[in-house]
Amino acid sequence: MLSLRGRGVLLAAAAAAVPLHLGLLAAPASAEGGGKPSGGVTCPELVPDCDINAGGGGGQGKPDKPRPGGKPSGGGGGSAKCYIEWDNIGEVPCHDEDMGWFNPVGQCYWELLEPQPAKDAADWEWGTAAPDSGAERAKGKVYNVTCPGAGRELMGGSTWSLNPPPGFGGGPTPEELAQEAIKKMRLLGADIRTAPGAGKTGLVGMPVWIWNNKTPRTWGPVTDSASAPGITVTATATVKKIEYVMGDGGSEVCTTAGTPYEKRFGGRTSPDCGYRYTKTSASQPDNAFTVKATTTWVVHWAGGGQEGDITTTREAEPAQITIGEAQAVAKP
Repeated sequence: MLSLRGRGVLLAAAAAAVPLHLGLLAAPASAEGGGKPSGGVTCPELVPDCDINAGGGGGQGKPDKPRPGGKPSGGGGGSAKCYIEWDNIGEVPCHDEDMGWFNPVGQCYWELLEPQPAKDAADWEWGTAAPDSGAERAKGKVYNVTCPGAGRELMGGSTWSLNPPPGFGGGPTPEELAQEAIKKMRLLGADIRTAPGAGKTGLVGMPVWIWNNKTPRTWGPVTDSASAPGITVTATATVKKIEYVMGDGGSEVCTTAGTPYEKRFGGRTSPDCGYRYTKTSASQPDNAFTVKATTTWVVHWAGGGQEGDITTTREAEPAQITIGEAQAVAKP
């Protein structure tokens, strides 16, 4: 667990020296008498920079549903996490009992003010960003905003917003939105092609060419996005590698899509993705080896002031390849 301790005495003195405006300063996060509240946050009066105990937050990413032509395997995202980049604070809870919900845009905590200002309340009670019209004000809510980190004491305070901010109430984090973008991509496993191919017979010891019939969904890049109120995450997926399991106990890992075979290549070896069998497929079902493939995709995402990478895999529809043995014929 990460513990981030603020500079209590210095910050308290600095905050006391700043002219206070009720529309700018957040409500104190400390318990009565400056004691430590149950949420794991201890703040001096008017100083939100304090102990932040980073625990888990958010929900668990869900793996994609299978798609025709390829089966997903593993979500790769893990639990949702929240971060404050300011002063290298790092990971923080996505929800704090005293400060509220973490908003990745601005990297501050938002807590709904209770009770809300009355319709005829003074302007300062509506906080910053409130419209002048009372009718328009009533359409939104007032929140207490707390921004942990030395030098960010005056970034928070009472703030009016028409809609709940990103992350409020357990809304999706940027990483969770990235997972949603991946689902929309409908990534596939490899479209396996071989030479010799269907209806042909290869020979023991001779080169076998392997390649992936490239499309955006079998090789990439594929770009998509997902949004929540106030935040959009864009993700781009590319293939890192394809592992082919050749059916005879051997395998081949290719970091390219492979080179499609052409007759002019003759008996040459594939320059980037090939294999040689050391036995025939005569003992296999249908007299053919079953070739399987697992594609590893890496998805880079960015949005909400954060970015990261998610690794996910897809299984291919199997292919079959027949391998025979050359027969020597003695002439009389």
